[in-house]
Amino acid sequence: MTFCDDLTDLSSHGVEKWTELVVGPEFANASQLGTINYDTIQLDRFDKLTTLMILHQINDLRTNTFDSDPEHSKLNYLKLYGNDIKRIRESTFAAVTLSKLSLVNNNIEYIHKEAFYNCEITTIDLSDNKLEKVEKDVFTEEFLSNVTKEIIIRNNRLEWIESFSFPSSLEILNLDYNKLSTFNYNVFHNLQNLQELTMSHNKLKSLPGLKPLKEIVIIDVSHNELTTLTASDFNNLSRLEVLDMSHNKIYTSTVFEKFNFPKRHPPLQISLAFNRLTHLIIGCDSFRDHIVFLYGNPWSCRCWENLEKFMEDNKVRRNECDFQFFGNGQVPYCIDQPENDCTKPFFKNITKLDVEEFTNKVKKSQENVKCNLSPRTL
Repeated sequence: MTFCDDLTDLSSHGVEKWTELVVGPEFANASQLGTINYDTIQLDRFDKLTTLMILHQINDLRTNTFDSDPEHSKLNYLKLYGNDIKRIRESTFAAVTLSKLSLVNNNIEYIHKEAFYNCEITTIDLSDNKLEKVEKDVFTEEFLSNVTKEIIIRNNRLEWIESFSFPSSLEILNLDYNKLSTFNYNVFHNLQNLQELTMSHNKLKSLPGLKPLKEIVIIDVSHNELTTLTASDFNNLSRLEVLDMSHNKIYTSTVFEKFNFPKRHPPLQISLAFNRLTHLIIGCDSFRDHIVFLYGNPWSCRCWENLEKFMEDNKVRRNECDFQFFGNGQVPYCIDQPENDCTKPFFKNITKLDVEEFTNKVKKSQENVKCNLSPRTL
């Protein structure tokens, strides 16, 4: 691997045989930031370059900066990190072919349509930037060749995503740690090949339509503000293995009533840990033969006893954290209200204040249980 202090060094070296190149200092220096264009790098000079990383160098990227002959270029991995780019212009990455494009931590606020015009990029990582929305025609196959398998936009400021904004080839979409609260219902309806959708640590109050996601294996909507779900929305997702709804505010006791997942191997893992559930009204096949996570909810003690018996009788598999939370005597796991009718959707005698007080006690005593399993860590 070859290291250069800044981009001006490239003009004074024979670069034809370089295969891996890192340009930039170890630590950021604002005085080194500048505009780069095609002439700054001239990728066609690098006959054997497969990896290029540019660190702490750029405050402006011009159109066609990374233009190259796709039949000549061997570049496979391009990483820009720690720059101050703000905007990605049209055709900045026109016609490049890469296995991965990493644009992590560059203060990117806006990506113009056609920024990836005619590109073939397997993975695009835009984590740790300042994007507020995703517009149609930035990533769609009309302008980005339909080969992209993974798009990561973690830890940005996303509040809105236009419908059909992602290519139908997509298999993994990561939108964790943003400010998303709602979607158009059809926002993901063209993603029939999607296998993993993660939207944890947002502000979601509702979910988009998921029924078209026929190939989905993992759905993670943990750490949001969901209060209710329509269980039947998940029933046709025959390949689903992980459904993580933990750390929300789900209180509806009928959330499992219409679940109808067939027995499968591996079993479906369903997490409702740390929500606001006091009891569950369930059908006979609601989660039989699957693995459930239920700890951290303000269960009615009597209703929990009924539910626990149902799970034992129907061979519902529990996880280690469930047993630790419910069995160690150091963490509260239920509210004693014996007069509650466990067959009714709502209780009048368990108030929101009761639930919040219970939730706060659980959080404070959580350190007494050294267990923090989620479905993906099993």
